[in-house]
Amino acid sequence: MEFNLKKTSVGVLSSALDAVSEQPVDIDFTLPDYCPDIEKILRCKITPKIYNRNLSGGQLQIDGTTVVTILYTDSKNSVRACEQSVPFNTSLSLKEIPDNPVIETYTKCEYLNCRPLSQRRLTVHGAFSLYAKVYNRGTVELFSPENDEELEFNTKNITVSALTALCEEQFSAGDEIQIVNKPPVELVLDSDVRANITDYKIIPDKLMFNGELSVRLIYLSSADATTPQQIDYVIPFSKIVDCHGLNENTTASVKLSLLSYDIRLKSDILSETPVVNIDSRLSATVAGFTPEEVEVVLDAYSTEFPVELEKSRITLPIDTKVIEDTFMLKNAVELSDCDISEIIDFNVNYSLQNYIVNDENITLNSKLNVCVLALNGDKEPVYIERAIEFAKEIENTSGFNNISAVSAEILSVSYRISDNSTIELRCEIKYSITADVNESYTIVSAITADEEKKLSKRSCALVLYFADAGEELWDIAKRYNTRKKLIYEENELEGDVLETPEMLLIPMV
Repeated sequence: MEFNLKKTSVGVLSSALDAVSEQPVDIDFTLPDYCPDIEKILRCKITPKIYNRNLSGGQLQIDGTTVVTILYTDSKNSVRACEQSVPFNTSLSLKEIPDNPVIETYTKCEYLNCRPLSQRRLTVHGAFSLYAKVYNRGTVELFSPENDEELEFNTKNITVSALTALCEEQFSAGDEIQIVNKPPVELVLDSDVRANITDYKIIPDKLMFNGELSVRLIYLSSADATTPQQIDYVIPFSKIVDCHGLNENTTASVKLSLLSYDIRLKSDILSETPVVNIDSRLSATVAGFTPEEVEVVLDAYSTEFPVELEKSRITLPIDTKVIEDTFMLKNAVELSDCDISEIIDFNVNYSLQNYIVNDENITLNSKLNVCVLALNGDKEPVYIERAIEFAKEIENTSGFNNISAVSAEILSVSYRISDNSTIELRCEIKYSITADVNESYTIVSAITADEEKKLSKRSCALVLYFADAGEELWDIAKRYNTRKKLIYEENELEGDVLETPEMLLIPMV
């Protein structure tokens, strides 16, 4: 005979795909006719842009374009730039086909080599990593007792941090920039766009957030200009994402990804200077975790028949928090033998290498890539890159033992030249960590009994038992094949665990 157990499901974040695909970048680069000859290459940069992500038939198809930008000087020591775009696409197989999946993608440049073949031709060889993750709402099945008086149950009430909301939405953000108190933009040499969320608010089944696009442009004010100009601009935006399952008790993990951006110059009939149009494509993902009370069966037995228990091992998140904070990184960037007279552009890129979680700390191992476009003592353009590796330790006060999401971004950068070959860097970095406290349990998932075999009964009505401190009444009741409730009532007990040694009267059934 099989006894019925009530089945309930708890939502958990499940990963259907977590993959990295290396995308090669191999280009035979020839300068167009309107570009002057190359005298010296300053910088070669790749910018992957994702335009399409399609999930069908167990395959994730990602299409985009890699923009290769060459920054160089011509025979007059003027800074010039040229770019070329090449498409890329990749297909990744999922281990399962999920319902209502959420896709997350981002890229990271791994290496890049640029070799000139002539003053108008060069080869570019490199690669970037394409990170792709697909999440869905998985479930963990739990079992609680039905109203069955023939069985004794040892149960436990657990507060679970259940996944109740999971959604993704793509949207556009941008603006037209009118250059004020700066020379007008004639030609954009280089650009960098970053996106971050400044704040958010949860309302039932919706998430409202504000964010910023941080735009950096390196440009020439005229075709004859020799020294580039640099401008930083911040474009605010706001968005409302429909996400069923969010409420005032939900902890939300919100992530924003910049998929692609486009920068164009367009003439404004009301102004003599061109307007810079910024258009970006963003993806916002939201995962919501809400506390839920559940009951599980840890053990069971019958006072009448021998029973067999089927057990399973489960892991449940009992607490989920989003840890967000900022910190200031200070570092002296040594430029070796370079004699810097003027900085044209100072840019810092952040990349998270890995993270480690233990009982004491959560450690983020990171790297900053400092990029400097400057003039040396002879007023010649030079380009310098320096890598700074560092570790940020965050105190693990809540005992988190699992991280489901982590991200970090640069909020602001400032610097000063302390001498001709050293730059004092100050970089404000914001991190966001979705961390869990996971606990494992062995639970009962099925109970069967052999009704043809009766358990033998004791001839006495009561048994005298000398219990030690720390013993559990469940273990005592199961050992004597009686009901725990009868031991409570006979001895007028309150707790499940004996605090002191005690003599107990054990009623038989």
